[in-house]
Amino acid sequence: DRARDYVEAASSANTRRAYASDWKHFASWCRRQSVEILPPDPQVVGLYITACASGAATGDKRANSVSTIERRLSSLTWNYAQRGQPLDRKDRHIATVIAGIRNRHAAPPPRQKEAILPEDLIAMLETLDRGSLRGLRDRAMLLLGFAGGLRRSEVVGLDCGRDQTEDGRGWIEILDRGLLVTLRGKTGWR
Repeated sequence: DRARDYVEAASSANTRRAYASDWKHFASWCRRQSVEILPPDPQVVGLYITACASGAATGDKRANSVSTIERRLSSLTWNYAQRGQPLDRKDRHIATVIAGIRNRHAAPPPRQKEAILPEDLIAMLETLDRGSLRGLRDRAMLLLGFAGGLRRSEVVGLDCGRDQTEDGRGWIEILDRGLLVTLRGKTGWR
């Protein structure tokens, strides 16, 4: 049971859900194309990611984004490895096709948002009601997020105590001289 828990902790529930969905998508495409899903065939995978890029993988004719195609490819690699039949992503039938997809369909990198300046934070705080619990809560979240340089997901994942919830991403401890915020990140606790 403990080993099973560690295996589950190796990847997030969202990753496992996405990988299962991608495998189902690939299996369904293979059935429609009358090709075998096993053993892994780089030519078949190359044709599949081509279909994903062109919008021919499903009946809705919507092309997948480059990031979705790369996730689908990672998912296939993982699923094949779990079945003891590794898929070589460096095979020319896959590597050449994915390189062409990246070159042809890649979107420009997103523009980074500007950081909030202290004046902006003060203006936001002034719009909140100081006399209500909701206003105080919202002020505390804004100030905590700003002071800690936290992402929205990190702020909303915080609990009031260490063991408040099972899936908490961190907690706050109120000390005599301030707060101690502990967060669980991808590389562990910080």
